[in-house]
Order: sequence, then C-alpha cells, then structure tokens
Amino acid sequence: MIIGLTGLYCSGKDTIAEYMSREYGYIHYSLSDVIREMMRGLGIEFIRENFIVFGTGLREKNGNEILVKKILEKIALDGKYCITSIRHPDEVNELRKIKDFVLVNINSPQFLRFKRMQNRKRLGDPDTIEKFIELEDKESQLEGSGQQLKRVADMADINFTNDSNDTRALEVAVEKLLMSINNELDI
Repeated sequence: MIIGLTGLYCSGKDTIAEYMSREYGYIHYSLSDVIREMMRGLGIEFIRENFIVFGTGLREKNGNEILVKKILEKIALDGKYCITSIRHPDEVNELRKIKDFVLVNINSPQFLRFKRMQNRKRLGDPDTIEKFIELEDKESQLEGSGQQLKRVADMADINFTNDSNDTRALEVAVEKLLMSINNELDI
C-alpha cells in the first residue's frame, strides 16, 4: 500500500508522514529527497528556488515521472509506504499503476503555512509573505515539466485539512484518515 501526500509547502506532509511512520510502521520517502541527493552530489545550494529549477530540469531530461520511478526502485510493493512531495500529474499517474495507491491532498491556510515556514528556519526559505506567495506561484504551473501542485491537488482521492498547530489534534485526524483509507481499500 502506498499513501501519497501532496500539498503546498508547510501544509504538514512530512509531519503527517513521520507520524504514520512512527505509529503505524509506514516507510516514508520524499520525492524531494531524490532531488536533494542529486543536488548534494553536484554541490548545489539547498534553497527553494534551486530545488524548483533542478527538479524541472530533471523532469525535462528524464520524463516527468522520474522521481517516482527512482523511489519505486527502492521499495517492495507488499509493504506500507508514504510518499511525500508529489508535485506533477505524471508522478501521480505513475503511482496510480499500483493497485493500492491513494493520493491525499493536505490543505492548510496560507498564512499558517507561512508561519510554519518561518518557525522551521530552513536555509533559503522566504522571509516575507510576498516572496512566499511568489514561490508558491512557481509551484503551480499548468503545463510542462515544472511543478503543478494545483493540478496534482485536483487529482487527489482525499482532501485532508490541517488548519492548526495542535499536534495531538492532527494525530487524531490522521488516525481517522488512515481508518478511512483502510476501509476504502478493504484492508
């Protein structure tokens, strides 16, 4: 079983995946980690804009589903996996070839996501809401090899709202989400 998590940045994808991993034994892979590994090998600085440019170039050269293919090489399809940072419709289409795949879009208010980003203090994160919005727009193209988060969100099987910073409330909501997915897939 593979649960894919998509959503705009700081919506809570990795937080949810880490909880699923810790409490339910899911193995977490992030498509961003594939890009990160390659950028590290080339000495490219880990800032958001570089990730966008590098990821787009990688998709243009190798096909839009390249990141998913690299992750699928690492997994056995009889396990429980959570894949985050799905940002292109062709990545979803590649994952849909797997019988027990569910795509969840994580929704979270823009201002709350910006506050989360400020709190995590990651190198290269925007320090103004205007820059934050500008980078989000770059992640929401409608065609080509660039990130197409809005189109991916439209492909989701489930929409999940993460609109607070209350960790326990999020955990309870994730437990309900997993029960719903398991019932839907008859697991």
